[in-house]
Amino acid sequence: MILRLVGIGSVCALVFVSSALLVARSELDAERLRHAVTKQERDGWKAAAEAYLENAGAQAENARQCLEREEKSVRDAAERAAIIKQARPRARTAEEKVVDDETRRRAVERLNRPL
Repeated sequence: MILRLVGIGSVCALVFVSSALLVARSELDAERLRHAVTKQERDGWKAAAEAYLENAGAQAENARQCLEREEKSVRDAAERAAIIKQARPRARTAEEKVVDDETRRRAVERLNRPL
C-alpha cells in the first residue's frame, strides 16, 4: 500500500513537473518572440539614428561652407570698398591715350562679373 501511495505520489509529482515545464517552455517561447520583435525595433531605431547623424553631419558641412563663402564675400566687399576709397581722379597728360566708352564699359563688366 505504501508503495502504491509512493508510486501515485511520484506520478502526480511528475505530472506537475511536466505541466510546469510545458508552461515554462511556452513562456520562454513567448519571451523569445517578444525579444525578436524588440531586436527588430532596435535595428530600426539604430538605422534611423545613423541616417539622422549622417544627415546632421552633411548639414553641418553645408553650414560651414556657407559661412566660409560669406566670410570671403565680406572680405572681398571690404577690399573693393578700400580700392574705390583710395581711387583719386587726376588730370590726363597729353601722352595718355583714352579708350572709348564702349570698350571701357565692356572691360568694367568683365572685371566685375561674379566669380
